[in-house]
Amino acid sequence: MIKLLKVVAASFTDMSLLNELDEDVVIRFPIRPHTFKRGKVRLMSADAFEKALDPGRLSILKLIAFGVSRPPVIRQKLKLPKSTLYKHISVLAKYGWIERGEFGLVFSAPVYLVYEVEDGGPGSLSIRLVNGKGAFVDEKTGFIIINGVRPIPNCLKCPMLRQCTQHVKLLANTFNVTLRSGTPAEAYIEVLTWVTSKNLAKILNSIYLDLSLR
Repeated sequence: MIKLLKVVAASFTDMSLLNELDEDVVIRFPIRPHTFKRGKVRLMSADAFEKALDPGRLSILKLIAFGVSRPPVIRQKLKLPKSTLYKHISVLAKYGWIERGEFGLVFSAPVYLVYEVEDGGPGSLSIRLVNGKGAFVDEKTGFIIINGVRPIPNCLKCPMLRQCTQHVKLLANTFNVTLRSGTPAEAYIEVLTWVTSKNLAKILNSIYLDLSLR
C-alpha cells in the first residue's frame, strides 16, 4: 500500500521544527567535511536506528553534521542542561550513531543499514534487512535519514524540489544507481533499497563480523 511520506529538507535553523516530524520521514541535513568515519557500513537494529529519531538527538546530529562536534559548544547552541546533553550523546554512541574522533564527535559510518532479527526455529535465527530504513552521510548530499517507504504526492510542489533532486542524483551516482523514481522522496528510498539488496550481500560474503558479547 502506498501511503504518505513527509520529506524535510532540513536546511532550517529552528530546532523546534524537529518536534513536528511525522513517524515516517526523509530528513536531510547539509554536512561539512571531516564529520564522519569513512570506509564502512554500519548495520544496526531497528531499535538502535530509531534512537536517533528523538527530536533532541536529531538536534545533536544536525549540529555534528554542521561541524559543531564538541559537547560544550553543542550544549551552548541547544541550551540543554549538561546532564540531558550527555544522556543523549551516550545513547547515540551506545547504539552506534556517533563516536569520538580527533576533533570531537563524528558519525561512525557513511552508510547505516537497518536489520530485524527473526526466530527461525530451534537453533536458527534469520536477519532481515529493512529496505525502507537507513541513513547516508556524504559531503555532497549531506546527512540523510530515511524512515519508511511512503512516496510523497505533493513532492513536486515543494520549494526544495530542485535542490533535493540534485542531491539525490549525486547520491545515486555515488552508488551507481540508475534512478527510475518520479520524486526525490521515492528516489532516496530507491537508492537505499539498492544498497541494501544488491551491495550488502557481497559485503557479508567477503568479510568477517565481530560480535560484542555482553
